[in-house]
Amino acid sequence: MKNFRKLLSLAVLSAFIISFSACEDDDDDVRVETRIVEKEVKKYNATIKFNHLVGSDTLQMNTTDKPYQNANNQSFNVSRLRYLISDISFHKADGSCFTIDGYQLVDATQPSTFTYAPDTQVPEGEYTSIRFKFGFDRIDNQSIYADLNAANWGWPGMLGGGYHYMQLEGMYDSSGVKDKFFATHMGTARNNTVTPTTFEDNHFVANPENSAITIDGDFSFEINMDILQWYENPYTWDFNVYNAPIMPVYDAQRKLNLNGPTVFSVSIN
Repeated sequence: MKNFRKLLSLAVLSAFIISFSACEDDDDDVRVETRIVEKEVKKYNATIKFNHLVGSDTLQMNTTDKPYQNANNQSFNVSRLRYLISDISFHKADGSCFTIDGYQLVDATQPSTFTYAPDTQVPEGEYTSIRFKFGFDRIDNQSIYADLNAANWGWPGMLGGGYHYMQLEGMYDSSGVKDKFFATHMGTARNNTVTPTTFEDNHFVANPENSAITIDGDFSFEINMDILQWYENPYTWDFNVYNAPIMPVYDAQRKLNLNGPTVFSVSIN
């Protein structure tokens, strides 16, 4: 009878996915108490702040002079900077991740846009990196967002439609050139060097170094954009070649995509 009860207990164990609250011998009987336990995963609020730098200096907007210099020794200032960040994700060592499905349009002249507090809470845990998309991927890059439409954020339909990823504008001086306007606008890349014309996704996933974070309560971190990196890594930008307009210029759009990943860093608070 004792052996029979042991076999019966083993059969019960093999029939269910369970966690054990107790397992003990009592007067030659094997008594197994089982229950299904769902562990509650705590979730916490995130606050993301955006900073804008030129090298190690804080970006100053709308200066009367041209205080910044790119790797091509061209002096410039910045009169407009708007960009879109989407799908911030938190990655673990085992390859799993959690994504905040949302976006933030940041305007460097509007400090209220420098803070993003998404409604989605993030599960507690140890995360090895924080990543995010610059712009929208193909699925999300549809002209359906009322706030972005109201902000005149659209990308022309003849160039692929959807939305801008960035508008970075100002004036520059170069050898023999003074007070020349530039408009570094980024979005879908139209390739009209092939037939038929193709439209290429031009967003990228930023994966900044040193972004490991432990989430065990409400938390915050900062996303830093270094303007100079748009113009120097790996391609040295020449404002005389790519000033304005560059939206329809396939080569310029692809260079921005390749220069983009080094633009961003993350500071954990």
